Amino acid sequence: MENIITETMAAEFPREIRDGVFWMGACLPFHLADRVIHGHNSAYVIKGSESSMIVDTGNPSSWTTISAKLDELLGDEPLTYVFPTHPELPHTGNLPRLVEKYPDVQVVGDMHDYHLFYPQIVPNLHSRVPGDVIDLGGGQEVLIVEAMIRDLPNTQWAFARREKVLFTADGFCYMHRPELDDEDPLHLPGECALTTDELSTPIAVENAAFFTGSALYWARFNDDADQVYDRVLALVDELGVELVAPTHGNVITNVRDVEPIIRAGHKQAYRY
Repeated sequence: MENIITETMAAEFPREIRDGVFWMGACLPFHLADRVIHGHNSAYVIKGSESSMIVDTGNPSSWTTISAKLDELLGDEPLTYVFPTHPELPHTGNLPRLVEKYPDVQVVGDMHDYHLFYPQIVPNLHSRVPGDVIDLGGGQEVLIVEAMIRDLPNTQWAFARREKVLFTADGFCYMHRPELDDEDPLHLPGECALTTDELSTPIAVENAAFFTGSALYWARFNDDADQVYDRVLALVDELGVELVAPTHGNVITNVRDVEPIIRAGHKQAYRY
């Protein structure tokens, strides 16, 4: 199995999931006691007529591919903004490399502790708060949104207004086919780049429970999962969300069908 434990990006990426919104997904291995299973570690690029933004940075192991895909998407135009949802390695690991590649790029979000992790990019840090809007031109606007599901205090979400895409970081996260055993492939060919309505089977509650229990530290101290997810649904209605783009999981096109599965996985992980 040694030859398949490195992070890989499927040939189908980048995939344009909405006009000017591109999904760059990589498959990241998770080592369990008895097997290796895969989960997404995605980044997203939003292009306007005047500027562009990458949401999260991908894992350092995928930098070579991400850099090449950015060249493919942007051509000679520089990347204007980086929006890291929160300061964990899968979300910020390529920040120094992005700044080196695009020296004038603005790193935006809740930046209050980023200087501690990345002191070499302090001049590029620009704080934003929920409610702020970043105009990329041509009607492509990104709204900074309060994160309803978070694993760090300064987690933020983003919403592409025109295309109705909500970027939820570790919210709505789930593992990739953990039901497969060692005799089966880690995932089916082409499955990584599919949206939830294109998958052959629905997300299993166990998929969501695994990631919730592994990543969402805040959930250990939260005793009302229903209240949290009711707030999420209210936000979905308020913004008119049509797609949910998590960092860890296939892009969600049928939000109302998937939300109860994610909610149930949260409850299973913490035995509510």
